[in-house]
Amino acid sequence: MKKCGVLYISYLGLLEAIPQSQVLPYLLKLSDAAEIHLLTYEKRRLLRANLRDLELIDSKLKEKQIIWHRLVYHKHPKILSSFFDIFVGAMFSLCIVMRHKISIVHARSNIPVAIGFIIKLLAPVKLLYDRRGIMGEDHAEHSGWKEGGWLYRAAVYFENKAIKKSDAIVVLTQRMRQHLENKLAKRRTPGKEILIKTIPCCVDIDKFKYNYQGEQDLKNRLNLSGKFIFAYSGSLGTYNLLNEMFDFFATASDIIPNAHFLILTQNKDIVIKFLAERKNIDQKNVTLLSLSAEDVPMYLSIADAGLVFRKDSATAIAASPTKLGEYLACGIPVISMLKIGDVEAIIGSNKIGVVLKDYNYGEYKQALNELFILTKARDSLRERCRRFSEDFFSLARGVNVYSEIYNSLCRR
Repeated sequence: MKKCGVLYISYLGLLEAIPQSQVLPYLLKLSDAAEIHLLTYEKRRLLRANLRDLELIDSKLKEKQIIWHRLVYHKHPKILSSFFDIFVGAMFSLCIVMRHKISIVHARSNIPVAIGFIIKLLAPVKLLYDRRGIMGEDHAEHSGWKEGGWLYRAAVYFENKAIKKSDAIVVLTQRMRQHLENKLAKRRTPGKEILIKTIPCCVDIDKFKYNYQGEQDLKNRLNLSGKFIFAYSGSLGTYNLLNEMFDFFATASDIIPNAHFLILTQNKDIVIKFLAERKNIDQKNVTLLSLSAEDVPMYLSIADAGLVFRKDSATAIAASPTKLGEYLACGIPVISMLKIGDVEAIIGSNKIGVVLKDYNYGEYKQALNELFILTKARDSLRERCRRFSEDFFSLARGVNVYSEIYNSLCRR
């Protein structure tokens, strides 16, 4: 049986961190079921600085017979550069579609779905919109667009058009899926069914796991033996609430004399500047590290709890923090805000962490008390966290759902 032809479009380049965990692993496995062409937008500075990584990724893709097409990402002038990238991407993609008889355009996020929308108008393809958020709100939150302004309104209008034009949509959370299904029920196009699936940000559970053998050695090396370790892993943007995380840790330090904060991030400068301004945090109780992606699981496995703090906003309903699955795969219970994606349903019903109702001292104290109760049976707690990650966040599960979507669209 001939494999289905798929053009996967990502506006993030494969030399960036997110695609290396949330695009590349999926495609390497999906290549068994589909003939994949991958189009990415690479940043010039990363191409110049990471030639070895570029060759390594290219080799992995060729081994799986994935054909990688690269365009250059443009940042300036603002807005116009995005329209330019859409135009060039659409023309380039159309050539790929026509030449290689592509059946499915898999568009990951906003710019790619604009490209996919144009191709759908010009060629007989199925459009899979891999929706990573909410278009208008995403730009209002991260790009500084004025909510209700013309750019915001244009994005909302276009996304509604793209949703109606799509043959299948993937969202990150069940809450977002329910919201979208309710919205589509009111505006259903007669004779058209849109397949909607939920795939959270999955993790490679063979990579993220406990590291019992080396756990104590690593603690000794970091002088963390006997400490109760709170961990945070990932980037630090405006929505990650560094101030609130340190407020929580200050509360924890008042209650737990041996509390320690382990921060794993590439944004060390942000934390260093922040710590210099915070006088109520003893810097001896904070370990700040920038690690390679390969080393992160080992360091996470020594933690006692992981923090997932995020700004409450219109986009929170659609959020599936990658770190949530990573913590759980490493056997770490999670402390998080209830309004983030499906966090409340995931943590509360499975007893794998604690949910905050708000970011304040009273909530922090209550959360710490609940955490103490959970960690009394540490081994069974870690097993429960790990088991849930295998059932819900495993890369294999995500790949299976994508395969089902590809097969369904190819048969139509």
